[in-house]
Amino acid sequence: MSMTKKLAIAGILSGACLAVQAAPVTYLAADDNVSTLAQMVNSTAAAASFLSVAGALNTVDFESPLPANLTITGGTTNTGTPGCGAVCGFNTTAGGAFFRTVSGGSVTFSFVNAVDAFGFFVNGLQTNLVPQQTINYVDGSSVTQTINMPSAINGGGAFIGFIDYGQLISSVTFNATNDILGFDDLRFGRSANNPGDPNNVPEPGSLALLGVALAGLASTRRRNNQR
Repeated sequence: MSMTKKLAIAGILSGACLAVQAAPVTYLAADDNVSTLAQMVNSTAAAASFLSVAGALNTVDFESPLPANLTITGGTTNTGTPGCGAVCGFNTTAGGAFFRTVSGGSVTFSFVNAVDAFGFFVNGLQTNLVPQQTINYVDGSSVTQTINMPSAINGGGAFIGFIDYGQLISSVTFNATNDILGFDDLRFGRSANNPGDPNNVPEPGSLALLGVALAGLASTRRRNNQR
């Protein structure tokens, strides 16, 4: 095979791998019927995975005023929802009491300095009773990304985190979709690591593309040897 053809195949493969990695890397997990953070075993594991990649980020636990680099539009900060209990959300900060409540509608987090990593705990989920909840944001290149919430019932809890490495995200919108929810312990900022770094283990999609390309090269080599 000529060098020109080899370079062309390498270029196609490289572009395809970049396309696979273009989507945000998500860290999502949920637990059904919870009333404390200690019961959110899957959620806390997802949060740990997220932070192990993202590194040190800004933290908002609602125990003190919001930092100057963050604005939240929608919802209210409180210490509980009268007559509703944990099924409408609760605090997840160790030793804390405050969290943010949203009753349906949406909440938008706006950042003074663009971010590429964002995550938080949410609870009071009843996804068996309400339509799918989502997170939406524009990745800085006018492409809108949508992340679906994991399913959780009977006042379930979840961790929702994502890294869209290198993007310039100025705001993230969480759509509560007719449910009463609580969220707490927000993390946001610039990720310390790229989860799609080619030095890491390739994603399954990248491996599949590599396999197809190698099979094509082997087939071409066999045909050349038979001539």
